[in-house]
Amino acid sequence: MSDAKILVVEDDETIARFVELELEHSGFAVTRAGDGATALESVQEDAPDLIVLDLMLPGVDGLEVARTLRSGGFTNPILMLTARAQTHDVVSGFDAGADDYLRKPFEMPELLSRVRALLKRVTVEEEPPIHEASGVTVRMDRRSVEVAGEIVDLTAKEFDLLSYLVANAGRVVSREEILENVWAGQHASDSNVIEVFVCHIRGKIGDRDNRIIQTIRGVGYFFARG
Repeated sequence: MSDAKILVVEDDETIARFVELELEHSGFAVTRAGDGATALESVQEDAPDLIVLDLMLPGVDGLEVARTLRSGGFTNPILMLTARAQTHDVVSGFDAGADDYLRKPFEMPELLSRVRALLKRVTVEEEPPIHEASGVTVRMDRRSVEVAGEIVDLTAKEFDLLSYLVANAGRVVSREEILENVWAGQHASDSNVIEVFVCHIRGKIGDRDNRIIQTIRGVGYFFARG
C-alpha cells in the first residue's frame, strides 16, 4: 500500500515536516494536522488509511482524538507517538484505540517499518475466518468478539491479541511468538506488555479463574478449546 493516505498529527513543525517528507519519499500521500481538532476534521473530510498521532497535542490531546475516532467507527490503524516512557502511558494509548506506539525520539526507518506493518493488517481476506473456542467467537471481518452471544468491547490491540490466542486455541503459544505476531517484534521478551493485556482481556471475557487463558509459567499462554 505504498499509495496509502496517511494523516500526520503533530504540533512540532520540525518533526511534522520531517515525517511528511520521509513518508512522501516512500510513496505515501500525506496530510498534516497540527492539533487534535483539526485532525478530527481532516479524518471526516478524507478518511486516511493510517494516522500517525502524537500523544501531546494542544487542545484535544492524542488520547481523546483516538477515543473519538474509535467511537465514531474509524477502524484504520493509529500509530501513536509519545515522549512518555511509563508503561501506564503506553497502555492508556492502546486503551484509547491505538494499534501501536513509537517513543520519541525515533529513527525514521523504524517509523516506516511500523507504518508498513500496520498497513499490511488492513488487507482483508476474501473469506475472513471466524475463530471459536471456550465460548469466545472472533469474527475477523468485523473485528468483533462475542461471548455467549454478547459483543465484547475491546481495544484494537486487545482484539489482535485475543484473536491470535483463539486462532491458536489448544496449543501453548510462547511469549516470543506473541510478541512477533501481535506486536511485530517491537517489544523485548522481558516486557510486561503481554501480561497487562491478558489481564484486561480476562476481565472482559469473564475468565475470572484463568481457566480459559492459562499462563504457562516461563513459556507463554494456552487458550483452552472449551
